[in-house]
Amino acid sequence: MREVGLAALTGAVLLASCVATPPPPDAAPVIEFAGVPTEHRLEAATVSFVLADGGTLEVDTAGYRVLGPHSWSGDLVILGSDADGLFVASFMPQGGLADDCYVENEAGIDRGAHIETRGILWRKSPTFAAADPVLANVAYPAGTRFCFDESGEITSTVAP
Repeated sequence: MREVGLAALTGAVLLASCVATPPPPDAAPVIEFAGVPTEHRLEAATVSFVLADGGTLEVDTAGYRVLGPHSWSGDLVILGSDADGLFVASFMPQGGLADDCYVENEAGIDRGAHIETRGILWRKSPTFAAADPVLANVAYPAGTRFCFDESGEITSTVAP
């Protein structure tokens, strides 16, 4: 009997290690801007984005944490805030994928209506399609890419 109990406990520990702890329900960020600027102007303490409609968005960069390698200059720029403060994330298209797919290559965890990557809960679009669906609170396979649309929502995953 003792061996069966130990085997069951070991199995439960292994299963628990495959499932990530869900974030608090109010952890989703507030997206203040998501779009594809036609031009970026980076100054010492500000960045200006020229928008497709001809308007300009000027942002004081102080206090923002930068998520990802593209800093303020990716094709798709997202400004938001969460429990940790202000953030900027930007994404680029990738050859071989749809033109409207702005790619995140970091690891991601399915969170039901969101995907968590780089510590942010990104909303799935209403038309979200996963190449390899996973259960809620489970990490996507290593190498999975996430396609963002111009509104800052994830529209699909691309299998590794």
